[in-house]
Amino acid sequence: MTRYINGLVFNSETRSFDKQSFQVQGQYFEQSSRTTETEIDLDGYYITPGFIDSCSQIGLAEIGIRWEGDDSYEFDSHLQYSVVDGIYPFDAAFQKAVSHGVTASHIVPSSKSLIGAKTAIIHHTHTTVDEMVLIKDVAYSFSIGHQAKSTFFAEKKKPLTRMGIAKIVRETLQQIQQQEPRIKKIVIRAHKAVDIEFVGRLQHEFGTIFDFHIIHGTEVPLLKGESFNTVIAGPTFRYIEHNEMMALSPKLYRHLSNQHIPFVFCTDHPVSSTSHLTLEGCLAVREGMTRQDVLYALTTGAANFLGIAHKTGAICDGLLADFVIWDKHPLNLDAQVVATYIKGTKVYAREEGLTE
Repeated sequence: MTRYINGLVFNSETRSFDKQSFQVQGQYFEQSSRTTETEIDLDGYYITPGFIDSCSQIGLAEIGIRWEGDDSYEFDSHLQYSVVDGIYPFDAAFQKAVSHGVTASHIVPSSKSLIGAKTAIIHHTHTTVDEMVLIKDVAYSFSIGHQAKSTFFAEKKKPLTRMGIAKIVRETLQQIQQQEPRIKKIVIRAHKAVDIEFVGRLQHEFGTIFDFHIIHGTEVPLLKGESFNTVIAGPTFRYIEHNEMMALSPKLYRHLSNQHIPFVFCTDHPVSSTSHLTLEGCLAVREGMTRQDVLYALTTGAANFLGIAHKTGAICDGLLADFVIWDKHPLNLDAQVVATYIKGTKVYAREEGLTE
């Protein structure tokens, strides 16, 4: 057992940093009166749960590789596709992720897929995908708007309009409904207000069966007075690649916060690098959110939304020991990760950083 003492530990209940100690036994945080084998002094360091990227293609779209490393979408989509079958565990992006304090991701197919695949949540380490998986079959994924239209346009096949896309989405949801679905969560990529409104109509039509959540939500601020389930917001630190993204701005986070719309952060790696997840949080602070609320959304809030709060997302007795040691407050732009742990194992350490 290892005991970490004197650190400034993020308390997910109070959303503040408190000077306290915690213990790790094997893969888990543990409160115990047993004699510890090792004691590590974290005086002057900040400690948070591992950050969680709530929408990512990490492992599906391998960085530095062309089409050969892109397993993020199929033109001929099918409900039985699962992202677990396409993840490459040695994608170099995983090591980059842990070096920036991101320990887990919700893997969602590319925006090019009208009907995507069953999503999964994975850790950012291990040698097999099965070892990495925290939960599989988390949600059914869809993508509507420009990207889905362009995929079919390139193939010269229908649907070519939003009306055609809406028809296919409804038919697919009806098909899932008839199968007495085990998966209730539906995530839909949508930037433009017209597509976001369509998701609202789906909520009215199928809301007794499914919970609908928007990914991106770029033009949500245009729909004043509308109510939404949790939005997987962002990334806002990215280039504007098509007209539907002209309203892209970190002010989205301020709007969601002011309207009391629950949301979590994402990078949609490799659209924006997973290493930029903390930057998304910093941009939200710049726009007026409190650091406490941002850190909560990056950790415990994301875990609650994704249904893994019983496994990770907080420094709490009985949860997996996924935590990050920082040299400064994590939302300082010059903050550096000193060490990252997943399941109690150090998966990253800065050379001049903490030693055990």
